Amino acid sequence: DGQPARMFDSAGDDANVGAFARRAEGDRRHFRFIVSPEDAAELTDLHAYTRDLVKQMEQDLGTGLEWLAVDHWNTDNPHVHLIVRGRTDRGDDLTIHREYITRGLRARAEDLTTMELGPRSEHEIRHRLGREVAAERWTQLDRTLQRMAEQQPEGIVDLRLGAAGPEDDPEIRSLLIGRLQRLEAMGLAQGAGPAQWRLSENAEQTLRDMGLRGDIIRTMSRALVGRPARR
Repeated sequence: DGQPARMFDSAGDDANVGAFARRAEGDRRHFRFIVSPEDAAELTDLHAYTRDLVKQMEQDLGTGLEWLAVDHWNTDNPHVHLIVRGRTDRGDDLTIHREYITRGLRARAEDLTTMELGPRSEHEIRHRLGREVAAERWTQLDRTLQRMAEQQPEGIVDLRLGAAGPEDDPEIRSLLIGRLQRLEAMGLAQGAGPAQWRLSENAEQTLRDMGLRGDIIRTMSRALVGRPARR
């Protein structure tokens, strides 16, 4: 709505940022997340969604969590920046297993979205994936490709006909190949044989950085619309 951003937490929509920073000053670590549901614009309340997600994290991790967040709407992908203190509710250092961060937490977020919006139709899923082929950001297609690479000893994504996996579906296989061709043109994947590629080690970080820069550019462009040109 054009108003200054306000941080929110478990208690309300106007969190005391200074007090949080003072309490966290001596922490050995903190955790930062970007909560970006694919259908964020359709969710009733991103604040409530984030609170529900953190409550699920607390149940999974067996501890209360202290956190702050802010929602970011003036991009193509509304999302929430979430920071969690690196302390348990007993005062110990908080440890979160990498597997939970990369897979478990994502699954919890997907479940919450499905509970509110209902399952997406096959047509909606394919339409969204089709838009990701040329995207200059980290996408669901990229996560699928990364998972496929991790399952192979040499880290090669094998999309030859007959290979097991999501590419058994001809349409999904075509989308994955299209995405890899795009990544190859961007220097983020390298051909390793017919219908085989190896992802760059920095592909994920590069694509996430590109997505962030794209959001910044679009935000600046919107802000400048209607302003007179300066000489």
